[in-house]
Amino acid sequence: MTVPKIQTRKSGRRRGIILTQRGLEKLGQAKIQWEREQYLKRYTLESLSERTGLTPTTLSKIFRGSSPVDKRSIASCFSAFNLTLLPEDYCYGKPDENVLDKINLTEENKTNKNLQQQFKPASDNIYLHNSVSDNLDNYILNNSLNPSSLTIPGGQIPLNSTNYIERANIESLCYEAIQYPGTWIHIIAPKQMGKTSLMARILAYAQTQNYDRVSVNLNEADSEILESMERFAYWLCATVNKQLGFSKTIVELWHWDQRIGIKTNLSNYFEELILAQRDRPLLLAFDELNQLFNTPNLLNEFLRLLKIWSEKGKTNSHWHKLRLVTVCSSEFLKPSSLDNSLFNAGLIIQLPELNFTEAKSLSRIFGQEMTDLELQQLMALLGGHPYRLHSAFYHLQKGSITLKNLLENRELALTVYSEHLQQQWWILQSHPHLWVLFSEIVQSSSPIICQMELSFQLQQMGFVHLQGRKAFLTCELFRYFFRDRLP
Repeated sequence: MTVPKIQTRKSGRRRGIILTQRGLEKLGQAKIQWEREQYLKRYTLESLSERTGLTPTTLSKIFRGSSPVDKRSIASCFSAFNLTLLPEDYCYGKPDENVLDKINLTEENKTNKNLQQQFKPASDNIYLHNSVSDNLDNYILNNSLNPSSLTIPGGQIPLNSTNYIERANIESLCYEAIQYPGTWIHIIAPKQMGKTSLMARILAYAQTQNYDRVSVNLNEADSEILESMERFAYWLCATVNKQLGFSKTIVELWHWDQRIGIKTNLSNYFEELILAQRDRPLLLAFDELNQLFNTPNLLNEFLRLLKIWSEKGKTNSHWHKLRLVTVCSSEFLKPSSLDNSLFNAGLIIQLPELNFTEAKSLSRIFGQEMTDLELQQLMALLGGHPYRLHSAFYHLQKGSITLKNLLENRELALTVYSEHLQQQWWILQSHPHLWVLFSEIVQSSSPIICQMELSFQLQQMGFVHLQGRKAFLTCELFRYFFRDRLP
């Protein structure tokens, strides 16, 4: 009989199973392969739950390998990805240590592999992601101060803030991309669209993959430094040295050979002193690339150097370790002498506005249960601009305004966004050749046919959306503000 047989089992040792390293890798690879086939549309716990019929809690246990789960559930999860659960894929009982620490994040695991294994795309080794950013969520929880619920609008959104809304597939695309040698991600968008916040999350994700990271804000470079490539090179090396913990100065660490030029010296410095001495990838991120627009020669030389480094990363054993991220504000027009083939190199990420679903999620974070019609009206007024929506939900949550007043009182809207609108006005004033066209768009209640080069510039600045050859305002707030200011 079955009853005596069950009674003879002692304790809970065989109540459930956990996946072995082989099983976790097998399941993780199948999940990543599906996401790639779906153009990196990432699985969440909720979508996995729908696919497998298992609860999010059970799925979390399976993918983390942290707690025993009944065999039938794990078999069902495998079956959802057309896999068969084999005896070598699982074991009974609870693991002695966290599988994450055991398999993926320990230094010993990385240093005992050859170069090809060590720096192959990490997606080939992923085994536990509930989503591609699940490691990032854990990193934020474990390495932040107390989680912040509602941050004040403006500036970079802290890693531990609940206000950050992921845009469809963009974050997962970036997390996936930095796992490949030689990757260069180039993030472009107008100000206050979330560029630096995205860069911070890419850096945080790199930390979960045990990468070294250096973040360079080009705003910190004095104007004198930007006057020559030589000064800039020394400043860059000093910045990198400090963040990587070098105690000696550049002069003590490296002899610059004046015969071979600055770019070659800089490349040799990175290859021989930085990359050759490392046994793991290095993510090098540059914020505010637009600070170099006033020095087009330096900009061209620097971008040419980054392109060379990115290409070397695909063939050279030392450069194999480098990944690059650059961030640029698009409302500053590129200098006419810029080589566009350099500026458009790498994986271009143009941050879009939030769509309706993403805006709905942000409103709920702030406790604003709006009807679809109310949110549509608000987005007609403000567009999907993250800062403008964030600011609206923040003030609504604080009770300083009501939705009805914001939608119906133009003066109130202009007051709430006065500083933001003044910044837009300052940007537009710097480009008088756009005034006539933009004035026509402001005065028109429907899209108008435009000269493509000018309308594209307005789009890059965040003033208009394009629909073929036609352009229309990104938000009614701009119509309120610019109608009486443009000639």
